[in-house]
Amino acid sequence: MPQNSLQEKILDELDIGILVMDLSGRITSCNRRALALLHVSACPDDISIFALQIKPLNDFLQDVRHGDHELIDLHARAVQLTYKDVLREDGQRLGAVVLLEDIGEKQRMARIRQEFTANVSHELKTPLTSISGYAEMIANGMAQPQDVQRFALRIQSEATRMLALVSDVIQLSELDESGRPKHIEAVDLYALALECVDILASTACLRGVEVVLDGAETIVMGNRSLLSELVYNLMENAIRYNRENGSVHVRVAGHTISVRDTGIGIPKKHQSRIFERFYRVDKSRSKTTGGTGLGLAIVKHVCEQHHAQLKLESRELVGTTITVTFP
Repeated sequence: MPQNSLQEKILDELDIGILVMDLSGRITSCNRRALALLHVSACPDDISIFALQIKPLNDFLQDVRHGDHELIDLHARAVQLTYKDVLREDGQRLGAVVLLEDIGEKQRMARIRQEFTANVSHELKTPLTSISGYAEMIANGMAQPQDVQRFALRIQSEATRMLALVSDVIQLSELDESGRPKHIEAVDLYALALECVDILASTACLRGVEVVLDGAETIVMGNRSLLSELVYNLMENAIRYNRENGSVHVRVAGHTISVRDTGIGIPKKHQSRIFERFYRVDKSRSKTTGGTGLGLAIVKHVCEQHHAQLKLESRELVGTTITVTFP
């Protein structure tokens, strides 16, 4: 590959936009990210004239110096502009570059991380307070003998809830840090679903929910452990938010798995947010069912890593169907 072609390919892979300028201030080239931020599908014949028609960019370039930066609104995006001179070894200017960085996405991710930290702290505080209170009563001899076993069971219950939460947080952190999942292999979705039905049989029985699985062997390429998490979370969620004597129908066919329940359903206004971390439609019900609020967020992450399509259909007091289709 020629050197110039290699350099262009490298620049096109960057997440930051780059405009290259000559000594006269004319823009001579740009990378793919810069074109995207400028809302151009292909490089115009004269990118310089096109770019300077964008008022906030033109205003920035009128009296700019090395190291100058400015935050502008570019096609409804918060874009940080940075100007840098390009110098030869002897200090002579060769030209300049303007860096364009979409910091709106950074701000969004920072906000998500802050909310996540606050939510985890809140979710852990309640069971910890309960554990501390009951343990203190037992340790100080304040608990009556007939109450000790009940307090111990409550401590065990709250500790189990905390372990489930911590396990889901660790799972999400690992999914956030990893890109394409490792250890890709041929996985039979039907066999995974059958395993999950067996694991969740006692939970379904306790809640009076019937689980029905149909379909046939369906092979997809993916990470077996992550796909097992996906199927398990979909089925557990359908059981957890079902009604008494309800049912869960799991179907596996044609690179698709769908989980349909006869549960409480999800109001229309909540459906776009249901896969967010800790988002709960009915917080009081979520507490009583024991969910961590992270199951569907894990499902979404696993789908993204496997380039699978995630579809939600739900009607209040009728039920919910979640379908995952693999490439």
